[in-house]
Amino acid sequence: MQKINKLKLNRQLLNRRFREVYKKLKKKGVIIKSDRQKSKSAFAEKLGTKGHIIDLYLNDKRQITYEQAKLLCIHYGVNELYLFQGIGTAFEENKLPSPEEKLAMALGINFSPNILFTNVEAFSSNTIGVDLIEENERFHIPGVQGDLVAFNINGNSMRPTISAGDMVICTPLEARNDMVDNEIYAVVTSQSVWVKRTQRCYDRYGNWTHLKLISDNIDEFEPFIIEISEIRKLLKVTKRLTGLC
Repeated sequence: MQKINKLKLNRQLLNRRFREVYKKLKKKGVIIKSDRQKSKSAFAEKLGTKGHIIDLYLNDKRQITYEQAKLLCIHYGVNELYLFQGIGTAFEENKLPSPEEKLAMALGINFSPNILFTNVEAFSSNTIGVDLIEENERFHIPGVQGDLVAFNINGNSMRPTISAGDMVICTPLEARNDMVDNEIYAVVTSQSVWVKRTQRCYDRYGNWTHLKLISDNIDEFEPFIIEISEIRKLLKVTKRLTGLC
């Protein structure tokens, strides 16, 4: 319950800062009611939504999504640290671009830190408490696209594929049915994270009821099974970074 409340609070704070940014954009003349190209509807379209949904955010009846907040930063030059974490100011016009940003601008590439690094260490040999919403920092790897999550591994049950001290970069699945058997996932429950190969288990009627979690280091670590009702989220492990320590 504590984690759910924290998630709700984080979204509330994000939405509060969104409202402040929206007011500043109106004051700067970036959003103008009578201007078709600068109207609330045009603003909403850039965020992938509709004008009436923006009204719900502004009236605190719904909360902006993380994906929409990221688009707000990209299209309107909003400071990500301010919007997501309340650090600094909403707009940092005098901020010098990083070398990566300079290169991206020279190449005409839209640069945005798209990988969220969480301070959660996923133990591939045992379980830990987890709160994936705690945002520490974001970073970017050239050529790696999408809204991703990264964290460190502690444990050797996935050796030789993944070792203790490695960082894994994961793509959250939109639906459980997108999972592919025998590939590696971060399996998030209400209190724990496992990084394992996964296999679906079915009942006699063909219903998917359980998930089998398998270690690559199978000589030392036995497979085990959890109910799918325990799963909060599945994240596909797409990359491994090693030798970071």
